[in-house]
Amino acid sequence: MTAADHNRYKTTINTLISRPDNFYGKMVGVHGNMMHQMHGGMGAGTQRFLSWHRDYLLKLEQAMQAVDPQCFIPYWDWTKKWALPAWMKSFKPTVFVPGRGTIVVTRKPDATAPASASAAQIAALQNIPDYTTFTDTLENSAHGAVHMAMNGTMSDIRIAPADPVFWMHHAQIDRIWSQWQAKHPGKNPTLSGTHAVMDPWTETATQLRSIATLGYVYS
Repeated sequence: MTAADHNRYKTTINTLISRPDNFYGKMVGVHGNMMHQMHGGMGAGTQRFLSWHRDYLLKLEQAMQAVDPQCFIPYWDWTKKWALPAWMKSFKPTVFVPGRGTIVVTRKPDATAPASASAAQIAALQNIPDYTTFTDTLENSAHGAVHMAMNGTMSDIRIAPADPVFWMHHAQIDRIWSQWQAKHPGKNPTLSGTHAVMDPWTETATQLRSIATLGYVYS
């Protein structure tokens, strides 16, 4: 990323925070509503976890690109460099979240990466042959460990997306899934009926399977 890309990401998020309709704060609130069953232990959550968060990322990125067409959500590859990108360290906005109040983003990352977020662990994950075991392991190992290692806003599921690092972390999770999909074609979530619809939006798990179909790539 260039310095201009860094600035776009931060500026656009600040724009969405300050919008009269409180778009960003409402997006944070969506993640705090467990009725969406987007995490393991919540009904169909294990099967919905990756598809739902892919849709969630896309909804924010589309709003960002309506502000600045060159803006995008970058991924943070914590397997290669655990330290937060320098350009993100001081970016801790204040966000009003409906039902939660005003959130001042805090974080105090652990000095070292969680063991489950190592390159070796992610490589091992990529060799898991079935979707359910893969998504359950990813969610409950690297995904959750990185959230908790931030020691702040990111560590609280109800308000985690208030921290702009959340989106970069989940872009990395989505990237890992896309790599697994390339190695295991045809292996998909097992969802039907209303569980297959990524509420509060209308996209289905089937529509969210392919990043190529959705029109994006990870460099």
